[in-house]
Amino acid sequence: PETEQRARPDVAVTPNGQKLTVLYGSNLGTSENLAREISADAARSGFEVDMAALDDRVGDLDLDAALVVVTSSYNGQPPDNAAEFCSWLRALEPDALNGLSYAVFGCGDRNWSSTFQAIPRLVNAELAEHGARPFTEIGAGDASDDFDGQFRSWYSRMWPDLYEAIGLDPD
Repeated sequence: PETEQRARPDVAVTPNGQKLTVLYGSNLGTSENLAREISADAARSGFEVDMAALDDRVGDLDLDAALVVVTSSYNGQPPDNAAEFCSWLRALEPDALNGLSYAVFGCGDRNWSSTFQAIPRLVNAELAEHGARPFTEIGAGDASDDFDGQFRSWYSRMWPDLYEAIGLDPD
């Protein structure tokens, strides 16, 4: 059965010729865990995957790769491993990210209403302001609601939107 083949680590995956960068900003691990899931699914789909903390790619974004960012906010501030990236992003030249296709998913809790999704929205806006184009709508997970359901809903749309944006047949 197909599920047995996916579980076998020795099954070769045919590369699809596309690169995907998956970056996360996370203090408590939720965003990092989601980034790991996205990266693993992408690798199983034949993507060449680069996964890292946001701060690890300051000044080092591969504009030939699609980008997925999963990040949270802490009282409206970036996670510890995303602060430098946010500062770098704000300081970029207007067209510095031309050609980059991206998606953002934000992790948060609406009980912090004044800062809910502040950093995911900031990253989304700054990427667009510097010439990148979103390939799907920004997603938002709320820890005080059905976080997993919200992620799964966004995630199920993200893949077909990504395939369309980069010109790959999803089959």
